[in-house]
Amino acid sequence: MIPQFATLADAVQATFPPDECRVLAIKEHGDAGYALFDTRPTGDPYLYEVHYLRQDGLWSEGGSSNGSGWHRFHLDTDRGMETVWGEAPPGADRARFEFAREMREEAVVHGVYIAVWWDVACPEVHAEPTEFGVNGKWVRAPTRAELFEAQREAWRRAREAGGAA
Repeated sequence: MIPQFATLADAVQATFPPDECRVLAIKEHGDAGYALFDTRPTGDPYLYEVHYLRQDGLWSEGGSSNGSGWHRFHLDTDRGMETVWGEAPPGADRARFEFAREMREEAVVHGVYIAVWWDVACPEVHAEPTEFGVNGKWVRAPTRAELFEAQREAWRRAREAGGAA
């Protein structure tokens, strides 16, 4: 049986032991809930999202992922939520995003950016950060392709050095 809770906050607190992770964000929209965790708070962040659902007045955990994107609310609908999150550049305090021709700006908290769109169909193009506010100036966010290339390069250097990235 899936545990159920009176509040979303209680459900979120029960997801991971509090001394082993940090809650970065909790969002609620109708009967849908969302939390973003840092499951490695003493080292490099390891971000993990968890989706929650309220049925008959009680909250329970649903799907989860170590990557942002689209999540369906119920199996009998084509509607869901789109999330985008990740580590912000050092010094960033704001982030701008684009999704479905909508621009949005959100605060950076604990060095992490996050934006959520509720009640949306599964997109062909997912949300992405476009800019970060760093030290009072807006700087272009790297594209997914640029991030992937940087990660590949880090792995290559680690292999050449005999370690792991």
